[in-house]
Amino acid sequence: MKKTGRPVLKIPRSPLENVTEVLAVLGIIVHALILFYYWSALPDVIPTHFGISGEADGWGSKNTLFVLLVMSVVSYVTMTVLNFFPHIFNYTVEITEKNARAQYSNARSMLNIIKVEMVYLFAYLTWGTVQVALGNASGLDVRIMIIAIILISVSPLYFIWRMRGIG
Repeated sequence: MKKTGRPVLKIPRSPLENVTEVLAVLGIIVHALILFYYWSALPDVIPTHFGISGEADGWGSKNTLFVLLVMSVVSYVTMTVLNFFPHIFNYTVEITEKNARAQYSNARSMLNIIKVEMVYLFAYLTWGTVQVALGNASGLDVRIMIIAIILISVSPLYFIWRMRGIG
């Protein structure tokens, strides 16, 4: 037990966690490959910000694309490390000896799903920026951005809803 009174459990990864881990790593690899594949073809000045319509409204150095890759990797590493400490997470229910394993597993699954969503969002932002910079697109696809926002919003709500049903 920790100071919080919550049990500290060593829970093996579930099949879902293994799949999301592979998907997240693949997302980072794809993101890096996009960046390195198109790097030499990119102009020195590229779009660095897009408005609500998906149209570019800010411009800067192509080096800013590395910021998205770094953000993706930092998000991945942070969420991966956090998954080792589910007893420190915030929960909307009381954590007891009886429900700890199920609550921790649910919370870890939530974090893994969000991790995958974030990694692929950053990869898409890099892909979209590259396509606009190369003149292959006029802006980011607003439909994809809306889907990403919905997924990143609904996923935690689903797992929080599940949390309420775990006794």
